[in-house]
Amino acid sequence: MKKLHSRGLALLTAAALSLSALGTAAGAAGEGALPLTVNGAATGITVTEEDGGYIVPLRALAEYLSYTVAWHGEDSTVTLNSGSMHATVTLGVNRYQAVTSLEGMVGMTAPFSLAAAPYAVDGTTYVPLELFVVLMGNPADAVTANDGTVELTAEAAGSGAQLPSPWEEYGSLSGLEQAAGFPVPLPVLPEGYEAVLYQAIPGQLAEVRFSGGGDTLIYRAGPGMEDMSGDYNVYPAVQTVEEGGVSVTCKGDGDTVSLALWSRDGYSFSLASERGLDMAAVRAAVSGTL
Repeated sequence: MKKLHSRGLALLTAAALSLSALGTAAGAAGEGALPLTVNGAATGITVTEEDGGYIVPLRALAEYLSYTVAWHGEDSTVTLNSGSMHATVTLGVNRYQAVTSLEGMVGMTAPFSLAAAPYAVDGTTYVPLELFVVLMGNPADAVTANDGTVELTAEAAGSGAQLPSPWEEYGSLSGLEQAAGFPVPLPVLPEGYEAVLYQAIPGQLAEVRFSGGGDTLIYRAGPGMEDMSGDYNVYPAVQTVEEGGVSVTCKGDGDTVSLALWSRDGYSFSLASERGLDMAAVRAAVSGTL
């Protein structure tokens, strides 16, 4: 990342010793969930204030910032990789370390602690926002809070213009599966839905988007047991149903399901609908992946 390259790896260690700016921003924000913007753009991600710092959903923000994310259930760790910056976090352990593979700067920080240890709720891992500040090289005023919004100022690698996307598009399901490195069984959907996009973070996550009847469906599959949906909205209704011997967590409002989550055989799946699906449609969709 550009700022890290110009200032040097030493700033990563300094970040572990000086996080007062973040604490000040957190105090100004007040309690409760707040929307997060990155470089002035809405992300759909919310942050909460806990223990004097901001807490964010790890995968959602990491993927927005073009990191690939992998969950390792055998030791409860999550790895982040931007191609030049890397980090591994362990659930329940407040001990972080950042590593860079930038040319001429290969090295790592000393282990450091942040406002809280990583933790998981309903399959989603949460970490302090400070972690991403450290990974950017601890630039000044990276986090600010104004008018009920938390702003992260992040430089893209290279020009600092637009953050590059980690997703790559493919022309077919077979191409998607080859890039993903695992089978991607498609859900059975109501008549009228057609696949309009196949994309993947190679080796990490597969996504198929469907369109039909004024609705858009986003279907994701990937290794691990973590929620990979990228949808971290809080829904008023949450229930768990059984389909084909698999537990399916359904989130939505009233009689419609906006997000369904399930896992089997070491893989996690999600199906999100803009308009919402009825339970029968969700059950049919899940059964197609079993």
